[in-house]
Amino acid sequence: MRNRTLVVVLAMLICLALAMSAVAVPAKSAAKPAKAVPAAKAAPAPKAFDQEAVLAKFWKAPNSAVVGTVDGATVTKGELMHALWYWNGPQLLGDLLTQKMIEQVAKKAGVTLTPAEQKAKEMEAVKRMGLTNIKALLSQFKVSRDRFTSGIRVSALAEKTVMKQVKVTDAEYAEFLKARHILIRFPDAEKDQAKKEEIAKTKIDEIAAKLKAGGDFAKLADEYSEDPGNVKDGVKLGGELGWFTKGKMVAEFEKAAYDLPVGKVSEPVKTFYGYHLIQVEALGKDASVAEKADLKKQILEKMVPMEMQKKFGEWQAKAKIDNKLQEAPPKEPKPVMRPQAPPRSAPSAPPPPPSN
Repeated sequence: MRNRTLVVVLAMLICLALAMSAVAVPAKSAAKPAKAVPAAKAAPAPKAFDQEAVLAKFWKAPNSAVVGTVDGATVTKGELMHALWYWNGPQLLGDLLTQKMIEQVAKKAGVTLTPAEQKAKEMEAVKRMGLTNIKALLSQFKVSRDRFTSGIRVSALAEKTVMKQVKVTDAEYAEFLKARHILIRFPDAEKDQAKKEEIAKTKIDEIAAKLKAGGDFAKLADEYSEDPGNVKDGVKLGGELGWFTKGKMVAEFEKAAYDLPVGKVSEPVKTFYGYHLIQVEALGKDASVAEKADLKKQILEKMVPMEMQKKFGEWQAKAKIDNKLQEAPPKEPKPVMRPQAPPRSAPSAPPPPPSN
C-alpha cells in the first residue's frame, strides 16, 4: 500500500513540475501555441499476492535465497528448512503418517474421493466459516492452499469410509416426529404474569374450539399462530415444524408431542413461549422413501462425528506406525495372569478330649 501511495505521489509531482515549466515559458514565446503535455500514466495496480506461485518459486531456489527480512536482518531458505526440520519435523511426520493410515483404510474399504466431492467439501468448509471463497479462507487463517486441500481430502476420506460402515436402523428413524403447531405468545404489553397467561389461554382455547368443530389445523395456524418461524420467504407454512427428534424442542412441548397419537390435536400446552396446540402428522418409522432419505442425512450428521472418533482410535490401534523422528510411545503392559492359590479349607475341628 505504501509503494502504491509513493507512485501516486510521484506522478502528482511530475504533473506539477510539467505544469510549472509551462508557466515559466518566456513572454516572447507566449504567443506560440503551447504544446500539449501528455498526461501521466496511471500507476499500475499492485499484483495480488499469489502464495502458490511464491512457494513454487522459492522451492526451486537455492538455500541461500532470502525468504524474509526484518530491519535489515535476513532469513534464508536454508535457515527456514533447518527450523522446519528440527522444530516441527517429528510432529509433521506424525501428521503425514496419520494421513497415510487413513488413505490406506479408505483404499481397503474401496472408498475414493472424486474431484467434485473434494470441491464440495472445500466449499462446505468455506461456508461454515462465513466466507465466500477459498482464497478468503486461506488469507484469513494464514494457511497454504496445499495444507488446506490436503486436510480436507483426508477428512473427507475418513468421513466417507465411516459413512459406508454406519448402518441406520429403524430405531433411529422411530425417534423422529413430523408435526405442526399453533403458538399464542404471552403478551409483552401485559406486566402481570398471571394476566399474561390468562390472555394467552383464552385465545388458545378459542382456537382449540374451532379445531374441535372441524377447523383445518394448517389454515388456523396461518390465521392465528404467533410463531415467527411460520413464515418463510413471505409464505406461511401452516404451522409446519417438519421432522424433529428428541432434544430439539422444550421439554413440555416434546413430552406432549411424543405422547400424542398421529392425527390428534393436543390440549393447550404451556411452555416458556406461551400456549401451543400440537398436531402430530407422522412417525419416523412411517416416513416415505424420500423422507427417510432426508432423515438419514440428519441421523448421519449426528452419528458420523462420534463414529469417526471411535473408528480413528481403532485404526490407530491396528496400524503399525513407525515415526523414526520420535521416541516410540510406551506399550501398555499386558496384564499378567497369576495362578490363583487354591482356596483355604476351613480349619478342622479340634480333636475330642480323651475319654476316661
